[in-house]
Amino acid sequence: MKRATRVAIVAIVLFFNLLFVFFHLRNIFTFFDIVGASIDGYIPRPVKTGQDRAVVIPHLKTEDISWVEEFLPDWQPYIYSVDDPDAKLHTPNKGHESIVYLAYIIDNYDKLPSISAFLHAHQNGWWDAWHTDVAGHDNVVSLNTLNLDFVQEQGYVNLRCALKPGCALSNVAPNTHINPEIWMQVFGNDTAMPAEIGATCCAQFAVSKLQILQRKKEEYIHYRDWILQTPLLDRKSGRVMEYLWHIIFGRDAMHCPEPNQCYCDVYGRCDQ
Repeated sequence: MKRATRVAIVAIVLFFNLLFVFFHLRNIFTFFDIVGASIDGYIPRPVKTGQDRAVVIPHLKTEDISWVEEFLPDWQPYIYSVDDPDAKLHTPNKGHESIVYLAYIIDNYDKLPSISAFLHAHQNGWWDAWHTDVAGHDNVVSLNTLNLDFVQEQGYVNLRCALKPGCALSNVAPNTHINPEIWMQVFGNDTAMPAEIGATCCAQFAVSKLQILQRKKEEYIHYRDWILQTPLLDRKSGRVMEYLWHIIFGRDAMHCPEPNQCYCDVYGRCDQ
C-alpha cells in the first residue's frame, strides 16, 4: 500500500472518529441540559447582618480545595477528608458526599449557622463540574450570587436549576435508585413511599438553620448509620441520598422548579 493511500485512510478514520465524538458530546449536552451560562445578568447579593454561613465540602487528599479560602472568605469552611484519618475533620469514604453532609449536621446541630451550603470539592470546569449550571460551571459564582434571602424563605434550595437529570420529564426514565425497601430503611414505616420521586441532580444545595432543625438530631444519625451499614456500594448509597435530600429538608417528593424562575430566584439571573 502506498504511503499516500495509508495517510488518506488514517485521515478518513480520524475524521469519522472526531465526527462521532462531536455528535456524542452534543447528545450528552442536550440530555443533561449542560450550558455554559454567561456571568452577565448575575446580581451579587448583599449579605444581611446575622446571615452567618458555612460551606461544607468533602474531599480526597488528591483534590485541591485552596479555592475555598481564596474565593469564599465570607463563608466558614467545613472541609472533611474522606481518605485521611489524620485530618482534623474526616469521615469514612462511604455514600459519596452524603456521609460528610450528615457528619457536619450532626457535629454542629446545636451551633448551626443561619445558612449552610453543601458542595463538591471541585471549583469549576466542565469535566468535573458540568452539573454546576452557572457561569464557568463555577461554585464560586454559585455561592457569590446565591440569593441568601431566598434560601431563608424556602428553607432548602437546590443549586442546580436545569431539570435534567433527575426530574421526571417525558424523555427521562423514572427514578430507579429508591425502592420501597430502601425507603422503609431510611424513613421507617411512618410514611409510604411516594409514587414518584425526583429532583434536579447532583447533591449541591443550601439549607437554612431552621429547616435543618425541623428534624431531630437522632434522625440525621439514623441516616448516617444507614449509609455506613447498607450493603450498597459507595456510589449507589450516595445516589440514594442525592434523591432524598429535598424530602429530608421538607420539599415535595417531586421537586422540580421551573428553570427560568429558579435562575431568577436563586441567582438573580432573570434574563434566562
